[in-house]
This record gives sequence, structure tokens and C-alpha cells, in this order.
Amino acid sequence: MYEFGEFLYQLRKEKGWTQSELADRLGITNKAVSKWETGESFPETSQLVPLASLFGVSVDELLKGKRNNDQIIQDNKEPIFEEPKLQLKPYTKLQTALISISIGLILVGVMLFILFEVEDILKHGSIGILLGCIAIAVFLLVFTSRCRTIGSVEMEAQDEIRAKRISAFLSLGIALLILAPIPIMILSSLGYRVVVYLPIFFGILAIGIPTIVFSGIQWDTIERKYDLPTEEKETKGKYKIIEDALCGLIMLSAVLVFLLLGFLKNLWHPAWVVFPVGGIVCAIVGTITKALSGSSEK
Repeated sequence: MYEFGEFLYQLRKEKGWTQSELADRLGITNKAVSKWETGESFPETSQLVPLASLFGVSVDELLKGKRNNDQIIQDNKEPIFEEPKLQLKPYTKLQTALISISIGLILVGVMLFILFEVEDILKHGSIGILLGCIAIAVFLLVFTSRCRTIGSVEMEAQDEIRAKRISAFLSLGIALLILAPIPIMILSSLGYRVVVYLPIFFGILAIGIPTIVFSGIQWDTIERKYDLPTEEKETKGKYKIIEDALCGLIMLSAVLVFLLLGFLKNLWHPAWVVFPVGGIVCAIVGTITKALSGSSEK
């Protein structure tokens, strides 16, 4: 069923149709098309023939989720005209202000961290202040970026509200991951045992990670439905797979290193550094894979 949904999505994009346009041609609701593409449901037998006819493929190919011999058959197909790609609208004054505030927060956090470290003030709390500033800044940056994307397309009122809510939860989940090490640093410096602050740390992770995953899945459904524009075309094909795999491996390795240093050496306080380092390495990997993807398309 998943292969069918992916194939249907590709065929629809080749035609340049939205889910609503395809639904109108079949006399069904766009919600039904959305469920087909996400694999939640499968079209009735009576709908397969007109569906295959619309895209110039056979019912067998439709069921298999791919064209025979992986070749695009051009016979008896109407010409494909690509619609102009949606472009992101410029940032609004409010969004520009929020971005400026975010950058300012990061700079303030770094300044306070350096000041407190030099003057030996709040020795263990200085890094907490820095992470707090970064977490707020990241929340604002991610949420502002998503709102800009949402504002660049015409959405149904209900979907627009839902998309903004998803963006807020996604931003919150990322911020929680940045804030997670703070209880370890503060409580360990105050002499509390690992059994006190470690459950708090993992409790925050248990909230943040599922929030990010759930929000990401929900955002993907919105992105498919409205073909949302992006700042640039993201890394494609094998490069995207490589990027996702490497970033997943990096962050899992960071968790493993953190746990090993904590349980074996009781270095919970300095070991938290592996998480921001892992995030930086993931950003570097993303930059490299995008560069490779861009060069391969030229």
C-alpha cells in the first residue's frame, strides 16, 4: 500500500495537479486522495481503471507501485506542463524582528557565559543560561521559518491553524532537547546523586523526541497536500538518504557516549557536551550533502 501511495504521489506531481484537482477529476474528496498517498487507505476496485487512465499507466503498474521496466511510457499521454514552482514570500516585519531577537538572544547568551566564567559567577549556571538563550532563539527561528512557509501558500483556514500548531510543537520539541542537559549540570553541581537528575534528563527527552517525530510526520502531510515551497530545493535522492542515516547515527552515538561516560566514569556533567557537538556535526553533514546534491544536478 505504501508503494502505491508513493507512486500515486509521483504521478500526480508529474501532471502538476494538486490533491484537490485530482479529487475533482475522480469525483471524490481530496481527503480520500490524501489517505491514498499516505497509505492510510486504498482506492476501491471501480476507481482503479479511471485512475490509471488519468495517468496513462496500466492498472497492473498502479498496483505494483512502479512502471514496467522502470521506464516512463509516453504513448497516449497528454503533454506534461510544469506549473511555476511556488516561491517563498519575503519575511514580514514581525518575522524579521523575531529573527533579529533570536540572533540577539544567542549573542547575549554567549556574552553572559563568557562574563560569568571569567568572573567566576554562577559557575555551573552560566552554561544553563547560554543553553536557555539558544533554546529560545531556536524556537523563534524554527517557528518563524515555518510560518513564512505557511504564509506563502493559500490554505484552508483549518489547515492553516493546524500547520501553525504543528510548527509550534516542532519548535518546542527542538527547544526541549537543547534544554535537557541543564538539570544534569545544575543538580550535579549541587551534589545531587545521579538517580535524581538522570530521570529528569530522560523525562525531558521522552517529551521532546516524540514531539519532534509526531510534528514532523504531521508536517509532511501538510507539505504534500499543498506542495509547500522551500528556501531551496532540499537534498534529493540518495544524498537525502545518506544525510538522514548519518545524522541518525551521529545522534545515537552521542547518546551512547553520554551514557557510557556517565555510568562508567560518572562524568554526567561534562558529558552533555556531546549533544550540541552532535547537532553541529549534523549541520555540517547537511551542508556537505546539499553541496554534493547541487553539484550532481548541474
